[in-house]
This record gives sequence, C-alpha cells and structure tokens, in this order.
Amino acid sequence: MKCLVLDYGGTALKYGLIDTEANLTSQGEVPAPNHSAEEYLRVTGELYDRFKDEIEGIAVSMPGTFTDDGVLVSGGAYLGILKDQNIVDLIGSRCPVPVAVENDGKSAALAEAWNGNLKDCQDGIAIILGTGIGGGIIKDRKIYRGRHAAAGEFSYLITGGKKSIYTAATYTCSTEGFVQRAAIMKGVDRKGMYLMFNPEGAKAEIERLRSLVKGPQYPDMEMNGFTVFKLLEEGDPDIVYLYNDLLDSLTMLIVDLAHVCDPDRFVIGGGISKEPRLIADLQERVAHITDDFIIAVPGFDVQPCYYRSSANLYGAMYNWMQKYHEEMTF
Repeated sequence: MKCLVLDYGGTALKYGLIDTEANLTSQGEVPAPNHSAEEYLRVTGELYDRFKDEIEGIAVSMPGTFTDDGVLVSGGAYLGILKDQNIVDLIGSRCPVPVAVENDGKSAALAEAWNGNLKDCQDGIAIILGTGIGGGIIKDRKIYRGRHAAAGEFSYLITGGKKSIYTAATYTCSTEGFVQRAAIMKGVDRKGMYLMFNPEGAKAEIERLRSLVKGPQYPDMEMNGFTVFKLLEEGDPDIVYLYNDLLDSLTMLIVDLAHVCDPDRFVIGGGISKEPRLIADLQERVAHITDDFIIAVPGFDVQPCYYRSSANLYGAMYNWMQKYHEEMTF
C-alpha cells in the first residue's frame, strides 16, 4: 500500500511515494504553489494524475494550524490563499482518494515516532530548529494536539524575563534568530523578519546587541547558518557569545517542556542540527543544569532527529496510516 506524500514548504513542494513499510521512492520537488488556491489545487492534481495508478491515498504535511478535520486556521506560507479552507476536502475534490493533512512540525515528530529516534518511546518531544521552532508532542505514540491544535507550537514560548518577540523561542532558539543576531553584531545589512514586528523593540534589541560587540565587523559577508558556524569555529568572540546564548535558550526550552510533559526523550532537528557540535554541546549543557538550577525530573535524554529533510514526508504518511489504517500503526 502506497501513498503520494506531499510536503508543502514556503519555497518548494516536496513529494514522493511511501509505502506502509516506510520505503520512499519517486522523490522530487516542484516550486511551492502558494500564489493562489487555484495554483495549489492544479499542481496537487498534476502530481496525483502522475501517480494515481500506484497509490491508495494522499498524505499531506503543511505549515500552519489545522482543526482535527483539516481546516487551516492560522499560520504558515499558505494561510493567505487557503485560510479557513478544509484541505482534506479541497484536495479530495480533485483527487478521489483518502486524504490526511498534518502540520509540518507535528509530521516531523510523527516520523521520529514511526521509525526514527522516538521509535522506542511512548512519549517524546521533537524540536525542529528553522525559521521558527517547529515540533510536536508525542503522547502514547500519537500526536498530542490540544484543544486548538496548537500543542507543539514551541515558537511562542517565552525563554526570557519579559514578554516580547525578542524573548520568545522563535527568536532566541531558531536558526533564523541566531543568524539575525549574528548579522546585527557583525555589521551585516540583512533583512530580518523579527525586526519588523515591533519597531521600538527592534531598535532596543539592535542597540543591545551592538553594545556587546567585541570582534571585527564583516559588512560584506553573506550571513547564513554556514558562515555563522565558520566564524564560531574560528573563535569569533561575538559568535561565541551568541552561540552560548543559543544553548542557554534551548536548555531553558527543554527544561520547561520536560517539567510540563516529562517525556522519555527529546529529539532535535532542522538544518542547524546537522552541525556536529550543536547536539553534543546541548547534551553537555542540559546534563549540568542541576549545577545552577533545581529540577524535578531525573535528567534529560536529548538526541538528534533520525530523519532530516524527508522527515515531513514520512510523518505525513504515518499520520495517514493512523487515520485510515490504525491497525498498521503502533
């Protein structure tokens, strides 16, 4: 039994065929169909027509918050064209097969629960470091969604002392927030999404970071995750400061979530998690949290995600199986 699995991102729509034994074939991608609902349905339909003789369903991963029956209610790159639309019904109107949809972060968590580094866990948490913080909470081997399907939206957790976008995990823990702070400190003119939310707050944040600068400036550098870690390995004092701050914020996030959910394990994913030192440094940091803090849990099991760029495809498939063939799931 195979499904067409679709991972709708902001820049690309990744696709493939996955069977119930987690075999992924025919993988590829096309530009993201996020300009109109008509384009979204047309591109989806074209992929269905290509594989319709090989599949029994369509499994979807998308950014945003969805109701239990598949209505997109908030967030993500497709909100502007599909808000309040039932994605299951929309795709089903063009593609006459069973359809299931899940948030991209929750899909990544399901992938880890199915065959990844949460496979042997009853309860677990996946934290995906990207533009914001994606992820999901696995409870009894299923996604815990909460009343408004917002459980696992870790971006909105506060990791600092004041309520501000600049103390929220989406800024303090994300890859984008890390790179944006590095750009400010190194004098790089880089458009930052977090600096558009609150002009006065952004001004104060820029002044705070600039006051801490100790190293050289690189105004012509293209600041991204690769260049930031290159500067880190070279011992740039400003990037070392920011990296330690990132580790502190991630540790705070893990400690908070551990005391709310008490999971068997945390798994960390996203592009930045590929940096070899990040997971090791984070493991060391959380292992020594009791040196500075009183905790109720006996410890923290923190591991990297098993799945990388294909996690959302696998998780979408597992979500489809749970919806239509629960007997095949754990």
